[in-house]
Amino acid sequence: MKTLKEYINEAVENYRLNSVKVTYSVQPEEIILQCPETYSESDIQIYMSDKWMNELPSYDDYARKFFGNNSDSIADVYFDYDSFEHLSVEPKEYIEWDEKYDSKLGDDVKLDYFKIKNLMYHIEFDRFDMVGVTDDNVKEKLVDIFKAAESNNNNKYPIEIIFKEDSLEYRK
Repeated sequence: MKTLKEYINEAVENYRLNSVKVTYSVQPEEIILQCPETYSESDIQIYMSDKWMNELPSYDDYARKFFGNNSDSIADVYFDYDSFEHLSVEPKEYIEWDEKYDSKLGDDVKLDYFKIKNLMYHIEFDRFDMVGVTDDNVKEKLVDIFKAAESNNNNKYPIEIIFKEDSLEYRK
């Protein structure tokens, strides 16, 4: 049986993880972007990162809000996906090209459509500190933290993100 002092010490001691990897799925499962026909897959990856990354949970103000001082330990943030396809016909729904993004293209640029399937948003931390956590409840606490950052009525992002609990990785 633990003493009162042991319970109090456990409640205020930092619990440190040496690595945490988090994945959010982007909804809907298929995203169609309108981009210049001359853009390569790599150009479109850069465009997505430039347009969305600064408004997602891993970026400055959001990161501090959701992850506290752990935001300083974010080692990597990136998108990946299962497939990329250049469409030959105009779809009914798509995300319109932001003309302000690449001003050197000119007004006569031809826009095409690109389908991205199963876009995932990843955040990797070098370390992650928590208070009041034990080996028995660490996963539950991490799930609570990362679920709180997904899209909902309070968290509005340029794309909808949903935490993938089954992909959570961490190491003590």
